[in-house]
Amino acid sequence: MKRTHQLSSGQPLTTQTLRAHGVDVERILSELVSDPASCGVLLTGSLAAGNGTPSSDVDLMVLVPHRTSLISTKDGVRFKNSRFSEALQYCDGIEVNIELAERGRVAEIMTWMTAIAPALYKPSELKFIPIIDGPELRFLHRLRAGLPLLNPSLVASWRDEFLVELLPTYLTVRHFMEVHEYLEDAISHRAVSEESSRHVARIAVEEALVSILAALGVTSAARKWLLIESRKAMATAGEVDRSLLAEGLSIHADCATGPLGECLTRIEALHQRMARRMAAEPELARAVEFLQGSITYVLEHQG
Repeated sequence: MKRTHQLSSGQPLTTQTLRAHGVDVERILSELVSDPASCGVLLTGSLAAGNGTPSSDVDLMVLVPHRTSLISTKDGVRFKNSRFSEALQYCDGIEVNIELAERGRVAEIMTWMTAIAPALYKPSELKFIPIIDGPELRFLHRLRAGLPLLNPSLVASWRDEFLVELLPTYLTVRHFMEVHEYLEDAISHRAVSEESSRHVARIAVEEALVSILAALGVTSAARKWLLIESRKAMATAGEVDRSLLAEGLSIHADCATGPLGECLTRIEALHQRMARRMAAEPELARAVEFLQGSITYVLEHQG
């Protein structure tokens, strides 16, 4: 039976702390891989992010550097997809989710990030940026933001090789591009279905919020937590970013029932404000300049 715990009480989260509360990371690792000493382990999820609760699951990511045979878990259930294996265990009533990333299976993600790096700084190649989604994007975020528990030197090596510090820049630029694409779709849908146009307009605003958050270094904005993450970021953001987030949240709410034409115009204006904000940062300026050159704003030219 699942039970609560005190891991979110503000104490440092280490393997010793977890073990004291019933989660023995070393034992879990020894049941999953044949060579535990060669693996790195990170604490991820809400506990690592500092917003866990007494009922939060313990999320672990295991970095397996070689093609080590994975051992069948005794008490867990394992799921697999093309790149990752996941195991579910209960340790003294605490739910523990384990994601295993084997080096050979995730090597392609490293290739993608290597391709992204020059593209961001050579704007003429921006159209070739690989689109990273789903488990791969989650993996990069967890690798970047997770709390190392075992073998921190291996964790640091993976972070360097996967260029995870480039993730905020990648997300900022990518979702900035997608705001305009969804806005164009919302405008075209308006002639057919106002309901559809409103739906797509809300997606455009969500893309804007993801981009703004990424510019602030937040790469964990899953859609189900996007509005909460945006409000949370406003507490520490500077005046410009706080204003952008506030406007995005306001438009998102108004897209449901407010005047549709006004919402579309506000999204366009928000996108232009985002461009000015991004252009103030050297690592984003050239990319934004290139993108702006290929964007034709429509609504502002209408009477």
